[in-house]
Amino acid sequence: MNPPKVAILVSGSGSNAVSLLDFWANGAVEAVGIWTNRRTAGIWNRNLDVPLAHFVPGADDEGLLQQWRSEGVGALVLAGYLKPIPASWIRDFGPRCYNIHPALLPAYGGHGMYGHHIHEAVVAAGESESGLSIHRVTEHYDEGPVLFQMRTKLRPNDTPEELAARILKGEHWAYPRVITADLLGNEFPTELPEGWYK
Repeated sequence: MNPPKVAILVSGSGSNAVSLLDFWANGAVEAVGIWTNRRTAGIWNRNLDVPLAHFVPGADDEGLLQQWRSEGVGALVLAGYLKPIPASWIRDFGPRCYNIHPALLPAYGGHGMYGHHIHEAVVAAGESESGLSIHRVTEHYDEGPVLFQMRTKLRPNDTPEELAARILKGEHWAYPRVITADLLGNEFPTELPEGWYK
C-alpha cells in the first residue's frame, strides 16, 4: 500500500515541519512539499529533503488545491502556519487537516494567540500547567476537534521563554506521532516523554 501523502504549511522557522520530515524518513508518510506564505520565513534557511515553495494566500488558493489533488495529497498539516485556511481546502481535506497549538485548548486559543503571546499569557495568569493540543482545522482559529493533548507542570519562576522551549520540544515529539497514527488508523501514543502527562 502506498503511504499517505501530505502537504505542509509553514509561516516561520519550520522546526515542527522538520520534526515531521525526520519522523517520516522511514516512509510511513510522504510529504510532497512545504509551502510558506512568507519569503522571509526561517524555513528558507533549512536544508530540506522536499521541495519548498512560496505562495500568496487568496491569490493561489485554488491553484494550490488543484496541484495537491493532482499529486494525490490526502492531508494538510499546519506547522506554524498563521493564516486562516480557505473554506475550499477545509472542505477538500475534511478531517485530515491538522494543526498544533502550544496551549491546552480551548484555553489560550483564537485570533492573536500564537507563539510568545500564549506563553506570556499563561505565565502572567499564574497557571499551574500548560501543554499542547493537536486538533483538526475548521474555519475558526483553534476551534476544531482536539485529537490529542499533553500537559506539563509550570515550574517555580518559569519564564515564558523557558515554557516555550519546553513545549516546543514536546510538540516535536507529539505532532509526527499523532498525525501518523491518525493517517494510518493506529492508536495515539500512550507512553509520553518524561515530565509530560495526559
